[in-house]
This record gives sequence, C-alpha cells and structure tokens, in this order.
Amino acid sequence: MVEYHIYVLATIIIVILASLILTFYYRKRLSNMAGMALAMAIGMNVGLTSGVFLGLLFKGNLYYSTILSILIGVIAGIACGISLGILPTIEGIMAGLMGGMMGAMLGDMVQQNQAITLVNVFLTLSVGSLLLFQILSQEDKAKTSQKWLFKPVLTFAIMAGYLFFGVQQDKNFVFSKNMPPAANNEHHHENSSKNRSKELTINVHPSHYSYDPQKIILEKNKLVSIILNNHDSIDHDIEIREIPLEKQGENEEHHHPDSHGEADFHLHATAKNQTKMTFTPLKEGTYTFYCTIPGHKENGMTGVLIVQ
Repeated sequence: MVEYHIYVLATIIIVILASLILTFYYRKRLSNMAGMALAMAIGMNVGLTSGVFLGLLFKGNLYYSTILSILIGVIAGIACGISLGILPTIEGIMAGLMGGMMGAMLGDMVQQNQAITLVNVFLTLSVGSLLLFQILSQEDKAKTSQKWLFKPVLTFAIMAGYLFFGVQQDKNFVFSKNMPPAANNEHHHENSSKNRSKELTINVHPSHYSYDPQKIILEKNKLVSIILNNHDSIDHDIEIREIPLEKQGENEEHHHPDSHGEADFHLHATAKNQTKMTFTPLKEGTYTFYCTIPGHKENGMTGVLIVQ
C-alpha cells in the first residue's frame, strides 16, 4: 500500500468520524430537512469517493469493489444521520448505497489517471461537505458576527492545504505506478535500450492498461522469443497484423475465444499468467501492437515493434 492509498483511506475515515461528532454537536441546531440534506451529501460523496478508489484498486473485480464501497458509503450515511432521526439515517443509507455502487462502476471503467482525478474531486467534495454543518445550522442571529465568516474561511484554508498535500501524493503515486516492479528492474534494463536479446519479456502491470516496455526493437532474420507476462487480474493479449515472420516450434499460447486467425502474430495471456512465442522476423519495418480485448486498446494499450 503506497502513500496515496493511505491518504485516501485516512481521509475517508476522518470524514466519517467528523460527521459522527459534528452531527452529535449540531443536532439541536439542525432542522429535519437540513439533517436529511447533510446525510445525503456526505453519504453520496463518501460512497462515490470510496467506489472510484476501490474500483481502481481492484480493477477487474467489480463485485468485490462494489460491496466494499457500498458498505463504506452506508456507514458514512448512518454516521451522519443516526443522531438526527430515522429519516436522515434512511436518506444517508440510500445515498451511500447509490454513491458506492456508481463509484465502483466508474472506477472500474475509466483509465487509471482519470480515476485518480475523480478520486481527488470526490474526496474534495467529501471534505467540503463538513462545512455544511455550520452553514445549515440554525444559529442565533444575535450571535452572528464577522467571526461566522472567519471560521468557514479558516476551515476552508486548512482543508485546501490538506487536499493540496494529497494531490502531491497523487503525482508520486502515478509516477511509481509507471515504474516497473523492483523484481523486474534488471530484466527491464536489458530490454529498454535495444531489446536485442534472444528472449524478450513484455509485462502488463495490475490496473495499468499499458505494455512495459511499449517499444521493442528486433533484428531481421534473428530468432527471438517474446513473452507476454500478465501480472493483472484480467486477461490481456498482443496482436500484430501483417508482419512477415517464421514461427519456430510450438508456441505456449492460450488463444482468446475470438482468436484472429488472419493475424500474423497473436499472444493471449490469462490473468496472472504468461505465454511465449518464438519466431524470426523476415522484413524490416515499424509495426503497431495492441490488445484486442474490447476497451483495452482504447484505454491506451498499444506499442511499437521495430524490425531493423
């Protein structure tokens, strides 16, 4: 678990606990309608935040991420509504349920960088929802003064600083995800410059729709083995059309049910598995390779193979 994961989970827990405490503190100054609005806002925002985050974290396992995010959203709704009555509690539960379900589907569908942006947006809304307690509370007008404005502004400044810190963690998180795992550093270094070894590995990392490396260079008429090493929890493949080559021996390939017989090169790797093809490229040129599973190529899962 990296720093960004800890930051998001810690912030969600803080919002839930703060909602519980603030609800108890403001319960006598909140109308029934204001309580319902608060429970809905916090349940929905926390549900969406946890849903997108868990959908990204457990990409490919939508059932698991949906159940967890719904549970977190419902807990947030209950924490905000339990001190205000049965109607705010029910409103919070339903909002948390809907937010968790929609967030999980959204996090599972979009690309990693888009999901992280959405997590930051919903996390900001979740933290900002805490300001509604003071805004919606029925303060005695005699006590209202310039201090009323000062408190929300100061609170907002503190929240903005905290969320800015989170954005910095977000950048570090994305950068670290783009780096190859430590165990593969040595192999990646061998493949990164010219990739002219007899055996070349292309990795697919979890929840990251891209190949590592995305550019490989081969020599014409030189025997080479390409290994597709799938570390992800869902299937991936590699296809190159119209590349003249000579296959050698029997390939350790598990074809996709919709296999493309007309393709000159096709490798399919199931989840947490790897396949290999040994061949000799016969013609110089630049060829595009990509994943044929629906939606993967559109999410950026492409690369370039150069034969020289």
